[in-house]
Amino acid sequence: MKTFFQSILSVSLGLLILSCETEKESVGPGREPSKQSAGAVTSIGIAEGPITSAEIGPSGGVIASPDDRVSVVIPAGALSVTQTFSVQGITNNCPAGKGRGFRLLPHGVNFAKPAVVTFRYSQSDVEGTAPALMRIAYQSEKGIWMSPATKSLDTTARTLSVETTHFSDWAVFVTMQIDPATAFLNPGENVRLSSTYITETPDELPYMVVGPPEAIPANLIDKWTLSGEGTLKGNQNVADYSAPLTIPAINPAAVTLILKKTVKNGSLEYKDLRLVSNIFVAPEGLSVQIDNGAWHTYTAGVNGTRGRYMVVGKDGGESASVSWKGGPSGTFYWTKSADVAFNLNKPKLTYQHIYGKNLSVSGGSVRVDQSDARWVTGTFVVQPAGWLNTATQPISIGTASIKGVFKVKRVGQL
Repeated sequence: MKTFFQSILSVSLGLLILSCETEKESVGPGREPSKQSAGAVTSIGIAEGPITSAEIGPSGGVIASPDDRVSVVIPAGALSVTQTFSVQGITNNCPAGKGRGFRLLPHGVNFAKPAVVTFRYSQSDVEGTAPALMRIAYQSEKGIWMSPATKSLDTTARTLSVETTHFSDWAVFVTMQIDPATAFLNPGENVRLSSTYITETPDELPYMVVGPPEAIPANLIDKWTLSGEGTLKGNQNVADYSAPLTIPAINPAAVTLILKKTVKNGSLEYKDLRLVSNIFVAPEGLSVQIDNGAWHTYTAGVNGTRGRYMVVGKDGGESASVSWKGGPSGTFYWTKSADVAFNLNKPKLTYQHIYGKNLSVSGGSVRVDQSDARWVTGTFVVQPAGWLNTATQPISIGTASIKGVFKVKRVGQL
């Protein structure tokens, strides 16, 4: 999703093998896996991004990736001598993996006391799943993915932690998810949603991750529900959604699969787990809604260079635009400058991401996704947006609530 679109490195997922040997790696506070378990084997991740190193000795210390996606706390007394430890970003080849994986080095060192490996997850990591369904896994020397018991899950700080007495390649994966987690449909279009899960060997620590993903069994499914316009027909682990013939007032529609499953993470127990797919109904172009009224769609295009990007739409004498500075994809919050901005120009009436006499910055953001090779898609909220009416004397100002969605064809590489 970066660059608009960094190359997705091919991975090998879900080749099942029978393992008749006991893993000899130290696995911290849990037991070694049994001698007769099946686990998912994949190729090792490919290094990407910078490597970070730190000297840590008997007094303990912390090492983290530059983006703070992963951090490791090595406690005092875990080491007898000072050593160099490193963190290297890698492709995440774990079945149902989320985000980048990391290589923690050196692999051959065992800690006298467990270290704590913590992953910080993003909103995009939990789309189509739930934080309680996220797990951390490491890849053994045989290529098998192993998942230690979760030590803690903090949904406020968005962190997930496990304990370990060794270093290896580590990644986050999800045990259950809905696909697609987000969809952009034309009015009247249909989409089929499916649900999958990753099984794990029972009653063993660490668990072996068994892949590839399979359909969620019927005994773990309660029901499908729809919040919003359109129609939904659910049948066990799949459902079909049909969009309304016009852009609905409430956009997106939320399709939810309610599970019959309880998950324990550390000392906490999670019930009423739900998988949600957000489905936006939007024709090609940039569509804007003011104060929950009718949607207006503008014929639009996208352009960008040197970290500045803009989606611009026009319809006769009206125009609308969303611009942002930074990466081609992500979530960007409105700024007082034109770095992240919204503008809607109607005859003698202008809406912006600035409001009030003091020129306060509006709440909300623009969220851009370029995971599709054909389209640049996104949503935005301006709450409140400021408006200025030059048709009145004196000129009047006020605020409004604005929502938007865009679906624009990609032209070359941005």
